[in-house]
Amino acid sequence: MMINFLILIVGLVVYAGYGISVLYLSAVTLLSYLVGRLIPRHRFIMWISVAFLILPLLFLRVQQWLPWRSIIAPIGISYFTLQIIAYHVDLYRGKYEPEKNLLRFGLFVTYLPHIFIGPIESYPRMRAALEERRVNGDDFLKGAVRAMWGSFKKLVIAARIGMIVSAISAEPERFNGAFALAAMLLYAIQLYADFSGGIDIVLGVSRMFGIRMSENFDAPYFSQSVQEFWHRWHITLGSWLREYVYFPLGGSRKGRLRKYFNIIVTFLVSGLWHGAGFLLWGLMHGVFVAFGEKLKTKNRTLNRIVTFLLVSFLWSFFIWPEPTTILRMLGSVFTVFNYNVLFAEISGMGLTAGDWVVLGGSCLLLGLYDWKSSKLKTRFCSFPPAAKLGTICLLALTVLTFGMYGFGFTASEFIYSRF
Repeated sequence: MMINFLILIVGLVVYAGYGISVLYLSAVTLLSYLVGRLIPRHRFIMWISVAFLILPLLFLRVQQWLPWRSIIAPIGISYFTLQIIAYHVDLYRGKYEPEKNLLRFGLFVTYLPHIFIGPIESYPRMRAALEERRVNGDDFLKGAVRAMWGSFKKLVIAARIGMIVSAISAEPERFNGAFALAAMLLYAIQLYADFSGGIDIVLGVSRMFGIRMSENFDAPYFSQSVQEFWHRWHITLGSWLREYVYFPLGGSRKGRLRKYFNIIVTFLVSGLWHGAGFLLWGLMHGVFVAFGEKLKTKNRTLNRIVTFLLVSFLWSFFIWPEPTTILRMLGSVFTVFNYNVLFAEISGMGLTAGDWVVLGGSCLLLGLYDWKSSKLKTRFCSFPPAAKLGTICLLALTVLTFGMYGFGFTASEFIYSRF
């Protein structure tokens, strides 16, 4: 209990470093705890609670153009809001009893490692993770390796690609066609390395404290359809959307047309969760999830390539801020064939020849790890402690040697912390 209290206090202190957001977080945590105690006796309160939780998030998503948005937007609001909504809805459904311990509930909401980028945990799972926490040497070593692997993905891979993508996206009038295609494909890898790397750090640090959290990725770019992709990408958000949006709408129980409608509405909600500018992105993903299975062939490799290309094209909504620019860049991929210029200029976009070698080797390593992750994890678990410690040191040395730091890159900023 004392360790949990220290984790809570340290988390709030660190969170307070981001400004007045800590006041909102503390108030929401306390009020949500009190409301949760009332829901079993006064069930209508759940609807009021959900409305009041959604309104600030909806306002911030719709008003993303406001110049002072960054000042008033609580860090991590997307993640802890969904967790609290799930908690209140589950109480309304009678799935479990309200939490009586304010400390335990507060830690569920404000647990520092995952408040910025997830994963989005259910209350029963988070409570079990906290209650069953056992700190031991093996967990500490496994957690440290995972955290260092996440740092490798973030600092060695994502940081390098980020320099290229930023250079291309900064001048859409000049860099279109082949440059736009390169930006989309590279950004797909950057976003995955950045986001999954952050999750690896969260899960790794938590494991070091004996806390086991939900997985959020499962080699998504080996998916054979967009539907499968969403079972492997941001898994906890997908689970939340299925449980609290798709199933309440009726799921697949009311006929095929209603099923397709429910899928598209669910992905529109997913788009709005990212921001009002991502509604079209959500709609297009919904269409591909609903009807994309018809595009599958008997060739698995071809299916994976097509899925990767579709997903990469849709990541263009994350690269360029304006819908007109996005559509223009997508169109230029099929109309402007300036590949000779791309190969001549891309080498000068912030990376040296050595950087390209490091990036290429690191991406191959990431792909190999995702392809053989189960076997590699099993093999690593059988290592003696000395070998695990050696792996940690090797990864740390690699990150320190090849990680990208300095001007133009903020190591503490993860792409999905913006959402």
